[in-house]
Amino acid sequence: MIFLLKLQSMLSIFKKWAATLQGGAVDWDDLEATLIQSDLGLPLTEKILASLKRQAVSAETIQSATAAEILKLWPVPPTAPSLKADRLNVWLVIGINGVGKTTSIGKLAHLYGRENKVHLVAADTFRRRRPWISSRFGHKRASTGFTAGTEGGDPAAAAFQGLEQALKEASSLALIDTAGRLHNKENLMRELEKIKRVIDSRVKGAPHEILLVVDGTNGANAIQQAEVFHQALGLTGLIVTKLDSSSKGGAVAAIKAQTGVSPYFIGTGETLQDLKPFDPQSYVEKFF
Repeated sequence: MIFLLKLQSMLSIFKKWAATLQGGAVDWDDLEATLIQSDLGLPLTEKILASLKRQAVSAETIQSATAAEILKLWPVPPTAPSLKADRLNVWLVIGINGVGKTTSIGKLAHLYGRENKVHLVAADTFRRRRPWISSRFGHKRASTGFTAGTEGGDPAAAAFQGLEQALKEASSLALIDTAGRLHNKENLMRELEKIKRVIDSRVKGAPHEILLVVDGTNGANAIQQAEVFHQALGLTGLIVTKLDSSSKGGAVAAIKAQTGVSPYFIGTGETLQDLKPFDPQSYVEKFF
């Protein structure tokens, strides 16, 4: 499969550096700076460098050795979540403003709605979501239901109401959209925790997936977002958007190294079909 379109520019800095190598010893200081600038983050960079030094790699083998180190983050490739047939599957989708949460939810509804009944829940009560979702993703088709909370109302109540309706409709999957919120605003994070508790009170054990949507162009900021949201809620997976741009995308590996959370999906465009399963091998190959 072909993933991460146009991500060949992901480590353009690394490529330019590697092209200057003529053989012999590696300039470790230059390599360290290059990896950090490629959004791999300091902790992962230091871990990679320590391992490479133990291997005594040369300039000729540095690319393949670095790729192998990054690929070690995924000894078992992640798989997209499947739906349990004996329950309403509930997925909570979170993230900061502007990363593409609602667009990603539409793509998920399109993907899983091919064989399942999906219910969309707009727990973003700060904006009117019904007209937008209706026009863009056609929620009125037979396999997709929709619940919008009262504008300005309690997001947790909107989530509860949506689950009630999804259960009445015998839906297989409820996708809960949330308002974009900054990860450094404690009151907004507490609100997400409340939504999670209310979901569990209506569907025991839910949410079954907590998906953080991150912008692949955000670099180090995406790493911080993942760490804070994971600590507060316990993420199960990522959706990485905007990787059809000139994004470096190194934060994907850094997030995995620092939280253990992997992407389920990669967003590569604006259409409903532009949602691809994450493949570590393809991801690492695109680095170089």
